[in-house]
Amino acid sequence: MSSLFKKSLVATSLSLLAVQAHSAGFQVSETSVSGLGRAFAGEAAIADNAAVGARNAAALTRFNTTAFSGGLSIIDPDVHADATPGALPQGSTSTSAKDIAPTEYVPNIHIIQPIDDKLAVGFSAFSNFGLSTDYPKDFYAGSIAGSTELVTMNFNPNIAYKLNDQWSIGAGISAIYADAELKRQKGALANIPSPPGPGGEPTDQAAKLTGDGWGFGWNLGTLWELDENNRFGLTYRSQTDVTLDGKYTDGTGNKLKTGNPATVDGELELNLPDILEFSGFHQLNQQFAVHYSAMYTGWDSFEELKATGSQCTNNTCFEKEEGWDNSWRYALGATYTMDDHWAFRAGYAYDESPVSAEKRTLSIPDSDRHWWSLGATYTANDNLSIDAGFAFLDGDQVGGQEKLTESSSVPVDTTTSFSAGGDAYIYGLQLNYLF
Repeated sequence: MSSLFKKSLVATSLSLLAVQAHSAGFQVSETSVSGLGRAFAGEAAIADNAAVGARNAAALTRFNTTAFSGGLSIIDPDVHADATPGALPQGSTSTSAKDIAPTEYVPNIHIIQPIDDKLAVGFSAFSNFGLSTDYPKDFYAGSIAGSTELVTMNFNPNIAYKLNDQWSIGAGISAIYADAELKRQKGALANIPSPPGPGGEPTDQAAKLTGDGWGFGWNLGTLWELDENNRFGLTYRSQTDVTLDGKYTDGTGNKLKTGNPATVDGELELNLPDILEFSGFHQLNQQFAVHYSAMYTGWDSFEELKATGSQCTNNTCFEKEEGWDNSWRYALGATYTMDDHWAFRAGYAYDESPVSAEKRTLSIPDSDRHWWSLGATYTANDNLSIDAGFAFLDGDQVGGQEKLTESSSVPVDTTTSFSAGGDAYIYGLQLNYLF
């Protein structure tokens, strides 16, 4: 990788515009479809199906028979970005990118098994983090925006113990698998002849990274059942560090010790933040219930992205400082139980961005967003129920300036102004069964 691409060819491997389709940063909230319908308000306290295992291990004690839940959320984003050329000419590049975040599918599966009236175990498989974006290959800012995919899956066994009629505690471990692929093009930098620029065509590949790996973390939870109609949940998930081992392809060779374009071994350390969540649930009468949540995400652990390899100059293939801030997510919801078969829910959430305005870039144009959600449950019999959920995510339109390269040897100012934004629609369906 040439020094022209020092300004983070990998920055968006974790934080591109697709974050507009999820929670703040590159967090994914879709651990259940019932939760989707209430904007995930009260998730650590409600325990209306086995999906609570992904949010609060202590709530496993509320089940007196084997419970199963499995669902799928479909995320349909509408995300766009526009770059304004500065001193560096546009040439044959495009400056507008539409629908850069493809449709994504987020599955989840959960099972809870009571051992006796005090002890229960469970297992959940879900995703907390992920994204997918695909810019046009001739995009003006191709050196900092290309195609990116990050997929994670959390395999989480839990155990819970009921201390007394009011208090339960729970704990679990997480084995998180992550798989990533990143591609970058030369974009407008191809307009600078080599040397000092990369030369070539805007669609020429500048860098490619593929890799996967595992990381391990833990979670704790407690549930306080004040009475049969009021309860509170408090949970914590630890920070998890995942090392992605894979291949790095340098399209120029200037960053490699060999000096020739090549594919070499490399690794990237991915720091997934810790999460603290408090939830409350209150059954007001036989039909109405209200619920709420406050979630804190420790994004300050996301300090930098750095890929290393023994065949890269100074053992560093690329690096970028991030310096994100911690953020909060607030949610409020309500449930209306119409009869023995039908229940309806709605919710609103405000999601803070961890990226401050002064640190916003085209590769990280994250913004605050608002969730508006609706959902329903159809209970067929004492054992079987089906959840459906829908959410509209309203992301702010944001702008800023960013350099396509930090190289001091380039005789042209490569600063580009940008505007980015987007919304998303999320649909979900889930089956729940009690054995």
